[in-house]
Amino acid sequence: VLGFRALQRSSLPYLSASSEMAPRPTSVSYISTRGGASGLTFEQAVYEGLAPDGGLMIPEEVPDVSSMWKAWATLSFHELAFEIVSLFCTETELPTNDLQELMQRSYGTFSHSDVVPTVKVGGLHIMELFHGPTFAFKDVALQALGNLYEYFLKRTSKKLTVLGATSGDTGGAAIYGMRGKENVECFILFPEGRVSKVQQQQMTTVLDDNVH
Repeated sequence: VLGFRALQRSSLPYLSASSEMAPRPTSVSYISTRGGASGLTFEQAVYEGLAPDGGLMIPEEVPDVSSMWKAWATLSFHELAFEIVSLFCTETELPTNDLQELMQRSYGTFSHSDVVPTVKVGGLHIMELFHGPTFAFKDVALQALGNLYEYFLKRTSKKLTVLGATSGDTGGAAIYGMRGKENVECFILFPEGRVSKVQQQQMTTVLDDNVH
Protein backbone atom coordinates (compact mmCIF):
# COMPACT_ATOMS: atom_id res chain seq x y z
CA VAL A 1 0.00 0.00 0.00
CA LEU A 2 1.32 3.42 -0.90
CA GLY A 3 2.47 5.55 1.97
CA PHE A 4 1.06 8.99 1.21
CA ARG A 5 2.36 12.24 2.59
CA ALA A 6 -0.46 14.68 3.24
CA LEU A 7 -0.40 17.54 0.77
CA GLN A 8 -2.00 20.92 1.11
CA ARG A 9 -4.93 20.82 -1.32
CA SER A 10 -6.69 23.73 -2.87
CA SER A 11 -10.28 24.28 -1.80
CA LEU A 12 -12.75 22.04 -3.61
CA PRO A 13 -16.25 23.47 -4.03
CA TYR A 14 -17.97 20.18 -3.29
CA LEU A 15 -16.11 19.26 -0.07
CA SER A 16 -16.91 20.37 3.43
CA ALA A 17 -14.09 21.31 5.77
CA SER A 18 -14.64 18.09 7.70
CA SER A 19 -14.49 15.77 4.68
CA GLU A 20 -11.70 13.22 4.84
CA MET A 21 -10.35 12.88 1.31
CA ALA A 22 -7.27 11.12 0.02
CA PRO A 23 -4.06 13.18 -0.20
CA ARG A 24 -2.17 13.37 -3.47
CA PRO A 25 0.80 10.99 -3.75
CA THR A 26 4.31 12.43 -3.89
CA SER A 27 5.40 9.86 -6.49
CA VAL A 28 3.72 7.19 -8.62
CA SER A 29 5.49 4.65 -10.81
CA TYR A 30 3.94 2.47 -13.52
CA ILE A 31 5.00 -1.00 -14.65
CA SER A 32 3.93 -3.50 -17.31
CA THR A 33 1.86 -6.51 -16.27
CA ARG A 34 4.39 -8.60 -18.23
CA GLY A 35 7.43 -7.16 -16.49
CA GLY A 36 9.08 -5.61 -19.54
CA ALA A 37 8.66 -1.94 -18.56
CA SER A 38 8.94 -0.08 -15.27
CA GLY A 39 9.52 3.34 -13.77
CA LEU A 40 7.05 5.22 -15.99
CA THR A 41 5.24 8.32 -14.80
CA PHE A 42 1.48 8.79 -15.15
CA GLU A 43 1.98 10.98 -18.24
CA GLN A 44 4.29 8.43 -19.84
CA ALA A 45 1.83 5.62 -19.10
CA VAL A 46 -0.99 7.62 -20.70
CA TYR A 47 1.05 8.06 -23.87
CA GLU A 48 2.20 4.44 -23.87
CA GLY A 49 -1.15 2.71 -24.11
CA LEU A 50 0.01 -0.91 -24.26
CA ALA A 51 3.49 -1.51 -22.88
CA PRO A 52 6.29 -2.37 -25.35
CA ASP A 53 6.06 -6.03 -24.24
CA GLY A 54 2.32 -6.11 -24.95
CA GLY A 55 1.29 -5.84 -21.31
CA LEU A 56 -0.93 -3.30 -19.62
CA MET A 57 0.49 -0.35 -17.70
CA ILE A 58 -0.51 -0.46 -14.02
CA PRO A 59 0.67 1.43 -10.92
CA GLU A 60 3.45 -0.32 -9.02
CA GLU A 61 1.42 0.00 -5.82
CA VAL A 62 -2.28 0.51 -5.13
CA PRO A 63 -3.39 3.25 -2.70
CA ASP A 64 -5.32 2.41 0.45
CA VAL A 65 -8.69 4.21 0.42
CA SER A 66 -10.28 2.28 3.29
CA SER A 67 -10.46 5.38 5.49
CA MET A 68 -12.18 7.66 2.98
CA TRP A 69 -14.18 5.70 0.41
CA LYS A 70 -17.44 6.14 2.34
CA ALA A 71 -17.02 9.93 2.06
CA TRP A 72 -17.17 9.54 -1.73
CA ALA A 73 -20.77 8.26 -1.68
CA THR A 74 -22.30 11.73 -2.09
CA LEU A 75 -19.98 12.96 -4.85
CA SER A 76 -21.08 13.49 -8.42
CA PHE A 77 -19.45 11.32 -11.08
CA HIS A 78 -16.87 13.88 -12.20
CA GLU A 79 -16.02 14.65 -8.57
CA LEU A 80 -15.54 10.96 -7.87
CA ALA A 81 -13.44 10.62 -11.03
CA PHE A 82 -11.23 13.43 -9.78
CA GLU A 83 -10.77 11.80 -6.37
CA ILE A 84 -9.80 8.46 -7.91
CA VAL A 85 -7.50 9.78 -10.66
CA SER A 86 -5.78 12.10 -8.18
CA LEU A 87 -4.46 9.02 -6.35
CA PHE A 88 -2.58 7.86 -9.44
CA CYS A 89 -0.73 11.03 -10.46
CA THR A 90 1.20 13.66 -8.57
CA GLU A 91 0.32 17.31 -8.04
CA THR A 92 3.41 18.24 -10.07
CA GLU A 93 2.29 16.19 -13.07
CA LEU A 94 -1.36 17.24 -12.98
CA PRO A 95 -2.26 20.06 -10.57
CA THR A 96 -5.49 19.69 -8.60
CA ASN A 97 -7.33 22.56 -10.30
CA ASP A 98 -6.38 21.31 -13.76
CA LEU A 99 -7.42 17.74 -12.98
CA GLN A 100 -10.76 18.91 -11.57
CA GLU A 101 -11.47 20.88 -14.74
CA LEU A 102 -10.45 17.96 -16.98
CA MET A 103 -12.78 15.53 -15.22
CA GLN A 104 -15.68 17.99 -15.24
CA ARG A 105 -15.20 18.62 -18.96
CA SER A 106 -14.82 14.91 -19.73
CA TYR A 107 -18.11 13.88 -18.17
CA GLY A 108 -20.06 16.99 -19.08
CA THR A 109 -20.61 15.39 -22.50
CA PHE A 110 -22.94 12.70 -21.13
CA SER A 111 -26.69 13.05 -21.57
CA HIS A 112 -27.61 11.90 -18.05
CA SER A 113 -26.90 14.09 -15.04
CA ASP A 114 -25.50 11.06 -13.16
CA VAL A 115 -23.29 10.11 -16.14
CA VAL A 116 -23.58 6.37 -15.38
CA PRO A 117 -26.81 6.02 -13.36
CA THR A 118 -27.91 2.81 -11.69
CA VAL A 119 -31.48 1.57 -12.01
CA LYS A 120 -33.19 -1.11 -9.97
CA VAL A 121 -34.43 -4.12 -11.91
CA GLY A 122 -36.05 -6.62 -9.59
CA GLY A 123 -33.50 -7.32 -6.90
CA LEU A 124 -30.60 -6.03 -8.97
CA HIS A 125 -29.08 -2.59 -9.46
CA ILE A 126 -27.92 -2.17 -13.06
CA MET A 127 -25.41 0.49 -14.12
CA GLU A 128 -26.26 2.18 -17.42
CA LEU A 129 -23.13 2.84 -19.48
CA PHE A 130 -24.84 4.11 -22.63
CA HIS A 131 -25.34 7.81 -21.91
CA GLY A 132 -22.11 8.96 -23.57
CA PRO A 133 -21.90 10.69 -26.96
CA THR A 134 -21.69 7.39 -28.91
CA PHE A 135 -23.85 5.27 -26.54
CA ALA A 136 -20.89 2.90 -25.97
CA PHE A 137 -19.46 2.05 -22.55
CA LYS A 138 -16.03 3.02 -23.92
CA ASP A 139 -17.08 6.69 -23.83
CA VAL A 140 -16.46 6.55 -20.07
CA ALA A 141 -12.74 6.08 -20.62
CA LEU A 142 -12.19 7.77 -23.98
CA GLN A 143 -13.83 11.10 -23.16
CA ALA A 144 -11.25 11.50 -20.39
CA LEU A 145 -8.35 10.10 -22.42
CA GLY A 146 -8.79 12.64 -25.19
CA ASN A 147 -8.67 15.49 -22.70
CA LEU A 148 -5.58 14.03 -21.00
CA TYR A 149 -3.81 13.74 -24.36
CA GLU A 150 -4.62 17.35 -25.23
CA TYR A 151 -3.51 18.59 -21.81
CA PHE A 152 -0.13 16.85 -21.86
CA LEU A 153 0.51 17.64 -25.53
CA LYS A 154 -0.11 21.36 -25.03
CA ARG A 155 2.39 21.41 -22.20
CA THR A 156 5.14 19.70 -24.18
CA SER A 157 4.34 21.01 -27.71
CA LYS A 158 4.30 17.41 -28.96
CA LYS A 159 1.93 15.93 -31.53
CA LEU A 160 0.20 12.56 -31.38
CA THR A 161 -1.35 10.31 -34.02
CA VAL A 162 -4.06 7.89 -32.88
CA LEU A 163 -4.51 4.94 -35.27
CA GLY A 164 -7.29 2.48 -34.58
CA ALA A 165 -9.09 -0.44 -36.21
CA THR A 166 -12.57 -1.28 -34.99
CA SER A 167 -15.52 -3.57 -35.45
CA GLY A 168 -17.86 -0.82 -34.25
CA ASP A 169 -18.02 0.65 -30.76
CA THR A 170 -14.35 1.46 -30.16
CA GLY A 171 -13.90 3.51 -33.33
CA GLY A 172 -16.83 5.82 -32.71
CA ALA A 173 -15.89 6.32 -29.06
CA ALA A 174 -12.26 7.02 -30.00
CA ILE A 175 -13.30 9.58 -32.63
CA TYR A 176 -15.63 11.39 -30.25
CA GLY A 177 -12.94 11.36 -27.58
CA MET A 178 -10.29 12.83 -29.91
CA ARG A 179 -12.37 15.16 -32.09
CA GLY A 180 -11.24 18.76 -31.99
CA LYS A 181 -8.32 18.01 -29.68
CA GLU A 182 -5.25 20.15 -30.35
CA ASN A 183 -2.10 18.35 -31.54
CA VAL A 184 -3.98 15.05 -32.01
CA GLU A 185 -4.64 13.39 -35.38
CA CYS A 186 -7.12 10.49 -35.33
CA PHE A 187 -7.34 7.76 -38.00
CA ILE A 188 -9.92 4.98 -37.58
CA LEU A 189 -10.32 1.97 -39.90
CA PHE A 190 -13.40 -0.24 -40.00
CA PRO A 191 -14.58 -3.14 -42.21
CA GLU A 192 -16.99 -1.75 -44.80
CA GLY A 193 -20.42 -3.30 -44.48
CA ARG A 194 -19.50 -5.10 -41.27
CA VAL A 195 -20.54 -2.46 -38.74
CA SER A 196 -24.02 -1.18 -38.02
CA LYS A 197 -25.43 1.80 -39.90
CA VAL A 198 -25.40 3.91 -36.74
CA GLN A 199 -21.78 3.02 -36.03
CA GLN A 200 -20.72 3.86 -39.59
CA GLN A 201 -22.52 7.19 -39.42
CA GLN A 202 -20.82 8.00 -36.13
CA MET A 203 -17.43 7.39 -37.71
CA THR A 204 -18.00 9.06 -41.08
CA THR A 205 -19.98 12.21 -40.24
CA VAL A 206 -17.59 13.89 -37.79
CA LEU A 207 -16.26 16.97 -39.57
CA ASP A 208 -13.46 18.01 -37.22
CA ASP A 209 -10.23 18.58 -39.14
CA ASN A 210 -8.22 16.18 -36.96
CA VAL A 211 -10.48 13.15 -37.66
CA HIS A 212 -9.68 11.11 -40.78
